[in-house]
Amino acid sequence: MAWWVLELILTVVLISIVLFLGPFIKRFGRSYAADVFRANPRTGKSYMVLMDIAYYLIFMAFILFTATFEPRDDWSDTVTAVQLEDVLIRLGGMLLLMGVLHGLNVLSLPVMGRLLGLGRDLAAIGTPSSPARPDGFSRVPPPADEDGDPGGERDGSVP
Repeated sequence: MAWWVLELILTVVLISIVLFLGPFIKRFGRSYAADVFRANPRTGKSYMVLMDIAYYLIFMAFILFTATFEPRDDWSDTVTAVQLEDVLIRLGGMLLLMGVLHGLNVLSLPVMGRLLGLGRDLAAIGTPSSPARPDGFSRVPPPADEDGDPGGERDGSVP
């Protein structure tokens, strides 16, 4: 078999892995992401779309970076053990990269959910229409008294 046939087969296999595993991971990870972003599902959906875009950009870039258009110096015109080893290293590198990035995403998703949810909670603090906090304190600052002092106290005097 000519060297370029193996390269073509590898490229087709790598693209197939990306196109198969992306939707597969997304389908089984959707419930996990929904649980993490249950307080703000719109943010969760936006985050998942951004992760999909990053997924395809990273792995298509890997495929393009490792593509070979002419035989390397240690390759012959037909497939040898050296070329087969290079092809398997590239395939293994792709799968390793996918596994590491997926693991990091699974581990960081709860942190991202908390951070993005915290931003929404902080934006709600101090708005008159927001409900009381779980600790019993109101999110609305107390009204000022006649002198303009916050909290209704009068210059240290007892009412």
